[in-house]
Amino acid sequence: MLLETSASVYSTLDHQRAASFHPLHYSEYIPDPHQPNTTLHPPEIYPPPDAVPVANSPSHHIKCFVAIDFGAAYSGVSYTASTSGEMHQVLTWPGSSASLPKIPTCLVYDSLGHIRAWGLEAKDLNLKKGWVRCEWFKLWLNPSLAPRTLLASRSLQVESNLTSPPQPNAVDVVADYLACLWMHTKSQVHRENGPSSLTVPSAWDLHASLLLREAAIKARLVVQHSETGDIYWQDRLHIIPETEASAIHSFLSPAFKFQGGQVLTICNAGGATVDLATYKVLGALGTPKLAEVAPRSGSYWGSLFLDLNFRKLVQARLAAHPVHLDEASLAHFVRTFSRSEKLAYKGPEDERKLFRFRCLHGEDWDDPAVGLYNGELVIPGDVLRREVFDPVVKEVLHSIATHVQASRIRLDVLLLVGGFSANDYLFQRISDQFGPSIGSIIRPADGDVASCRGGARFGIGSLVSSVIQPQNVFRRVSLPAEEEDQMMRPAYITNVAGTWFCEHRVEYIVRRGSIVTKGSRSELRLRKFCSSRYDRTFDIVLYTSAGDQTRRYFDEEGGEELCRCRIDLETYPSFVEQVEASPFGNFCVDFVLGFEMDSAELRCMLLYEGEKWGTVACHPRRYRAPPL
Repeated sequence: MLLETSASVYSTLDHQRAASFHPLHYSEYIPDPHQPNTTLHPPEIYPPPDAVPVANSPSHHIKCFVAIDFGAAYSGVSYTASTSGEMHQVLTWPGSSASLPKIPTCLVYDSLGHIRAWGLEAKDLNLKKGWVRCEWFKLWLNPSLAPRTLLASRSLQVESNLTSPPQPNAVDVVADYLACLWMHTKSQVHRENGPSSLTVPSAWDLHASLLLREAAIKARLVVQHSETGDIYWQDRLHIIPETEASAIHSFLSPAFKFQGGQVLTICNAGGATVDLATYKVLGALGTPKLAEVAPRSGSYWGSLFLDLNFRKLVQARLAAHPVHLDEASLAHFVRTFSRSEKLAYKGPEDERKLFRFRCLHGEDWDDPAVGLYNGELVIPGDVLRREVFDPVVKEVLHSIATHVQASRIRLDVLLLVGGFSANDYLFQRISDQFGPSIGSIIRPADGDVASCRGGARFGIGSLVSSVIQPQNVFRRVSLPAEEEDQMMRPAYITNVAGTWFCEHRVEYIVRRGSIVTKGSRSELRLRKFCSSRYDRTFDIVLYTSAGDQTRRYFDEEGGEELCRCRIDLETYPSFVEQVEASPFGNFCVDFVLGFEMDSAELRCMLLYEGEKWGTVACHPRRYRAPPL
């Protein structure tokens, strides 16, 4: 996400929520017997009084571009000073004295809904009664892509006694985490108003990006200045795909020398998703650009599925030893695996090794039949490969193969980034399968932070000149009836003032697969009848679909609501002129809406004589959890 943030260094959360609040995901939940129906309320977070810039941060009030790599499992922050172009990364975090590029995407709430810990401190905190630990909540912004087995896992289930209305709101939980991350970032560097970014998976749809934008604004990552004229303050927030950010970082890295005409595919293998995008290098060496030449794709087969597979393996092997299968023990086993073997496992050369995992409890320590030896669970390397790694690696290979086949263009470079790409076994399997057909397969040393650093560089200027639209965007309209309408939808045809119209037709604003130059706009000319000078708002509902087939009628399958946009014409010149000419109303106003498509967003604006005149408030349809 790219943000142009407020000049104020600190701010408190200002969540306007319903009376009760429920976190979305519970990896652990300990009910409070004294408060069986506890209502969680929005937290108030304040900056620590002793927060100061770090010693090596830029000087006070330096304009810089901040990028937040908001991941399902881990998140990080980078920033670039606009004066020097030098890139920095936030490495100091609460709960650790070590330098860490990323921290867990994790929150802990108490029984009143106050945030008790976040990040590293939340991950390892011992919960009191009534407290909840929230993780993986990013997945709920776009649950349609996540496998049902993941959504149905205990680590993502919403407790049944907390699902009564109002429904849990993913946006609020995400906003809380982003607010914590943002306030800590501001304690590390004092800065003036400048752009910032949030990265999202390539497979996310426009609706998920709208929800993330809403969460970021609730978290006050951007705020409106008190001085007049700051009507475009929300434009300081940009959302970009992780693959695009990774491409920017890699392309600007001195370690790589890409040539004009080369085609490269970015494979961002992260904690939850594997995202893919293909670009062609355009232009001369002095002014290079990247053009997207194939639709982006992605799947939920990140490294977190290794954790889930390992958890299942432990449960199966210790089924006869329930003392080691309580939630605390399982979390301990998975945490040990995640911190060592998950990325260090090398595949065939580790198959004969024995991997040891210390049990949490000091009882029932020995059962050689299942691998329990003196308080350690011993698992052979070939079992880890077969039960834990191979199912996930197979899906990653399938995702890459599907994307390469759909690209229909010869690839020169396959660039592997993301935290999961650091696993040697995954890298070897990818090299074995795609090495013969792709000229070069590269895994940069800083691949785990490529999207975060690329997001910071995005603020200076994106290298991507054109993108392929991943979805159709359309609206419902009435159009003059044609002969086909008489045959296909006679019930939709009505007579208005002597002219036959067909209702429930579809008008496309953006078509899936179209190549769009970044910054270009499409225009929609509209007319509104105003009954009085106070009748100045106009609502339009936008819909999306992912199919390639062109729909003619709104009732055809495959579409869903994207957002509702409200246009306020109070200061629009045509409206002002009509009010002056007809102060008692009953007049029509012609106006123009502009739609600007970016890599991951659709921005709507009011235009007058080709220039941006005002913003349009777009409200995404409310999230509802799918049935489990």
